Amino acid sequence: MENEKYKILCVEKGLKKEAIIELVEDNDTVGIKFSLDRFVIEKKGENYFETLIELRKNLEIMDIKLLCKGCCRNVYPSGMMLSMGVGRKAYTLDYGKQAKTSSLVDIFDSCSIEEYATIDQQKDFFENWLKSITG
Repeated sequence: MENEKYKILCVEKGLKKEAIIELVEDNDTVGIKFSLDRFVIEKKGENYFETLIELRKNLEIMDIKLLCKGCCRNVYPSGMMLSMGVGRKAYTLDYGKQAKTSSLVDIFDSCSIEEYATIDQQKDFFENWLKSITG
């Protein structure tokens, strides 16, 4: 399979910059290669969402915010999506409402800086959303 490349905005120490994300799939793993200027990070995992989180752990330490849907506070995949696919799609979630197929987004589509959240903020939103629909 041919690698997919995307230009993606990020914010490094308050400055907007353009980075390149390259997605790689082989038999059992997926990979994300992040390039910003001459700086490169590569991560591999079972699916793109979890691999994106591993990449973000490094980026957060360096104060780099990746502006893609997979980094939004209210975007999270279901367990079934992660186990059955490669983790490219996730739901846009609203408190008190079930996730719908119509709210699916590609985690590498762009988002605004206002939608961005840290890994912990995103996980907290997801856990609170679960509570909001299960009562």
